[in-house]
Amino acid sequence: MTIPANYKGKYFFHFTHIENLESILKNGLLSMNKKEALGIKHTDIASETIQHRRSVMDVTCPPNGKVHDYAPFYFTLTNPMLLGVLNRKNIDQPLIIYLAVSIEKLLEKNAIFTDASANTAEPPNFYNNPDDLDELDWDAIDSNKWGSPNDDERHRRMSEVLIYDVVPFDWIEAIIVYNKFAKKEVKKIFKKCKITPPKISYSPFNWKHFYFTKFYMKGREKQTLVTGPYFLKHHFTEAVKTIIEERLEKDENDFLFTNIKNALNMIGSDFCVIKEMDDIYELETENEVHNENVSDHTKKVVENLKKNAYYKNLSETDKNIAELSAYLHDIGKGPKSKWKNGKQQAYPDHPADSIPMLERILIEDFEELSEDEIRKICLLVAYHDLIGDILERGRSKKELIDLDIDEQEFDMLIAISLSDISAINALWKLIIGSKLTAFIAEIKREIG
Repeated sequence: MTIPANYKGKYFFHFTHIENLESILKNGLLSMNKKEALGIKHTDIASETIQHRRSVMDVTCPPNGKVHDYAPFYFTLTNPMLLGVLNRKNIDQPLIIYLAVSIEKLLEKNAIFTDASANTAEPPNFYNNPDDLDELDWDAIDSNKWGSPNDDERHRRMSEVLIYDVVPFDWIEAIIVYNKFAKKEVKKIFKKCKITPPKISYSPFNWKHFYFTKFYMKGREKQTLVTGPYFLKHHFTEAVKTIIEERLEKDENDFLFTNIKNALNMIGSDFCVIKEMDDIYELETENEVHNENVSDHTKKVVENLKKNAYYKNLSETDKNIAELSAYLHDIGKGPKSKWKNGKQQAYPDHPADSIPMLERILIEDFEELSEDEIRKICLLVAYHDLIGDILERGRSKKELIDLDIDEQEFDMLIAISLSDISAINALWKLIIGSKLTAFIAEIKREIG
């Protein structure tokens, strides 16, 4: 057998967390079943539901077995699976690397391929003859578009290469990395393992579509589309530290507010008294989930908060913190100049964008703020979407547990999350509410 001429020069790709690279160098790239048999732990970024399907799905051509007997690769560069995991905020995209293998390896006896992803209830077709590459939807596979018009095309786009048991590392011809930081880390791992690396590059084949970025934002085109758990926590903790340190050095007397209570009184009279709130005032949205402008939504969240049972059980100090945080929770959607035609798009990274804004506000605008108030405001704004995302969108509970919060802070997060959800969609609130009691009990056992 040979690779048909029109497919020569192509590659297939495995993406994984950079934390897994050292193990891959030592053991090869292993199938899920092989890793489990050897007791090797990896940082896993796949959905549990998908993993179960793959564990029981039969491979219908030699060397047969189950899908989990194979290490998976994809032909496509712009991978909908990566986008889905990224939008669930379960990965830090700069820490994802791609391993590139030549299509010539399909000639090996342990290599097969599919005409769609092996992630659905109905299995794809499995092939072990390169002549069947014509059965794949190459228009979909080679598309640079992020989305697909329907689920069927999306799964055809994710046609897989499956390598039985283990992929020797010498099959890897190149490693694609997100940026200089990732490249440096990859080189350090190779040096530690005393292995000469293959080509390591942001774009080793002059391809530019592996990663999802804010290409539509002027000056931020190379930034990751969504901030993942590691970097969000880093930005949050560093912001708290910076605010506390810089407030100690500030000796100006022209603060906007004396304290949080004073700020709430002034915001009640003038929504735009804080610059960053002025920037979201009557900001229209093209996000289909929201049917109000950002400032009207914000006011509704504050209104809902005051009716919330978790809010009512807070101390007066924490009530004030929660109310101020509710006013500030969507400042990362601004300013209007961020958006084409001044209309905000669906933007899951707005909590991360709020963090540098909070630094300015809490350093410059408040005369009196305790360290506890600073931490809690930053926590509630940066993570106001966390609980809803965990309960309904597959975000990891580990991110919440790793924040090392106490029960009072957890109750504050619940209060602001439910208030935000209620302002977006009443049905979503009911769905979240039906899961909340068991979730709260589980998390409170974890945080002790």
